[in-house]
Amino acid sequence: MSVSRDAAPSASEPLRVFVVEDESLVAMDLEERLTKMGYVVCGISDSGEEALTAITGQAVDLVLMDIHLRDGVDGVDVASALRRVSDVPVVFVTAHADETTLRRAGQAEPFGYVLKPFDERELRATIEMALYRHRAETRLHKVERWLSTTLSSIGDGIIATDDQRCVTLINPLAEMVTGWTKSEAVGRLLEEIYPVYGEAEVNETFAAYSEAMRTGVTIHLGEGKYLRSREGRRIPVDDSISPIRDDANQITGCVIVFRDCTQSRQIMEERRRLETKMQETQRLESLGVLAAGIAHDFNNLLTVVTMNTSLAKTYVTKDSPVMKSLMDIQGSAERAAELCSQMLAYAGKSRVVKEPLCINLLTRDTIQLLTTAISKKALLSLDLGETVPKVQGDRSQLQQVIMNLVINASESLQDLPGKIKLKTRYLHVPQAQLDLCRSGNTLPEGDYLMIEVKDTGEGMPQDVQARIFDPFYTTKFTGRGLGLAAVLGIIRSHGGDLAVESIAGAGSTFRIYLPALVEPEMPTPPSYHESSGWLATGHALIVDDEAAIRAAAHAVLCHLGFQVELAEDGMRGLEKILRQAVNYRVVLLDLTMPNLDGREVYKLVRERMPRLPIIMMSGYSSHQALDLLEEGVPTAFIQKPFTVEAIREKLAALLG
Repeated sequence: MSVSRDAAPSASEPLRVFVVEDESLVAMDLEERLTKMGYVVCGISDSGEEALTAITGQAVDLVLMDIHLRDGVDGVDVASALRRVSDVPVVFVTAHADETTLRRAGQAEPFGYVLKPFDERELRATIEMALYRHRAETRLHKVERWLSTTLSSIGDGIIATDDQRCVTLINPLAEMVTGWTKSEAVGRLLEEIYPVYGEAEVNETFAAYSEAMRTGVTIHLGEGKYLRSREGRRIPVDDSISPIRDDANQITGCVIVFRDCTQSRQIMEERRRLETKMQETQRLESLGVLAAGIAHDFNNLLTVVTMNTSLAKTYVTKDSPVMKSLMDIQGSAERAAELCSQMLAYAGKSRVVKEPLCINLLTRDTIQLLTTAISKKALLSLDLGETVPKVQGDRSQLQQVIMNLVINASESLQDLPGKIKLKTRYLHVPQAQLDLCRSGNTLPEGDYLMIEVKDTGEGMPQDVQARIFDPFYTTKFTGRGLGLAAVLGIIRSHGGDLAVESIAGAGSTFRIYLPALVEPEMPTPPSYHESSGWLATGHALIVDDEAAIRAAAHAVLCHLGFQVELAEDGMRGLEKILRQAVNYRVVLLDLTMPNLDGREVYKLVRERMPRLPIIMMSGYSSHQALDLLEEGVPTAFIQKPFTVEAIREKLAALLG
């Protein structure tokens, strides 16, 4: 292939010209004139085929081509063939200037035309103008190639139009997204190639194009728009339409720049979902802290009631009218303690004794307890899976979960005929389904035991669904709003998750997912001590920051035979214990106190006195003290509120 130069030759490198002329005298005259002008004649040929071979085999800057050649090959055909394989500029030299010849010569797109006999100045001017034009076109082609490469490489789709909305340019990415090839798209109307729709399902492309042409500014179609591709796919896009202006600042068309937002919108939606779930988790944690704090403080208050009531019962006969009042007081206190237990369950701080459980057996046992608790008009059915593995869980808590969900389903029927279905399965749960759960636990995709409670009741609107697990939130006139809150807390403490599906007027479905037990551990049977009538001797120390609790516990321990001393905070209690002025047989130590709390007191005492019997007390559950209950160490835990009988049993088990 021949080589041409983009710039004018230097003095040491003159311009090389190839002459194609079948008249030898004309060829010699041209060679002489060109040499005199400072050009180098790098070859002369009187044959078209020979000229093609010679030109493409060397570096040539310009070809002077006769149109009518002796071998019958037309110079126009030679120039056309040369143009297909080389960018060497061709100037025709001919004695023919008729319209037919000129029209044919124009088909080869020559860079000049010189008539014989030619003037030397005219020849030089034609050659120089041909070279100038060739250099300009070469630079233009480079810019076009750069622009084409840029448009092909850019990450956005680009479509350009004229002022009649007809497509004039479409880059490869736009071809791929719209489904139209360049050859198909060019010349068609923009709204056909790039139809954009919004919520109204109306093609908005023409309106946006018209506004850009009218205002002369860039128009953004806005969020929530999608492109309907040639194949009918809905592709979310982010786009703009800008007017194209010429050198006279006149608008000659528009350019559309757009981007396929499918992936970015998926990422945005996933980020929004995770943010919502994180906010929900933080909200549940905050409510859990609040509920646990309230439950703890109420348990402290109830401790005074239960201890004094149970102690007072020991001083009256069974047939005394005072005994009935004391029983009523104690019953109310126990019901209040049960409410506190539900709040602690929501907060995930209730007492948990986990063991391998067969959910199907637990469900059957629970249903027997529910027959009198649900509506007589509710038809309750069981659908228990055949191959359901055991789970590691607390029997009473999981029983409470099933009872609360079934009772909630029954109440949703509003005393109308309806169905409640309780179903268990062991199944594979995909990640997308687990992501819709509400407990705040992040479970991976996998196999889980599912407990499903489905009803045909009134269902719930979205605003109610958003709050049903909040403590104290209820839609019932007499409800306390703790049933579903406790369910959520229990499932969360068992490492499971909970999902809700409900449509107003079409019923609700609650699904619980629990991790199955792979290697069940045999539960340790609890030890029992006969404590009825048990009495003690020796000294006891009560360490609690609540004066009423200290007074009630003092009366109870004195009733049980102890000589009792009191300490109003952890620092005073630690001082009395370590001073060893009295040999304490047992210490009752509250875990939650200001300044030096019970945990710190316990650790400091154990460093010096590892064999001193200590009973830790708290309005929270034993979770708070699990790390302190070491095997072989005389330590026990009792949850507030408690009765004389409960503390007597703990003391009997600890002291013997």
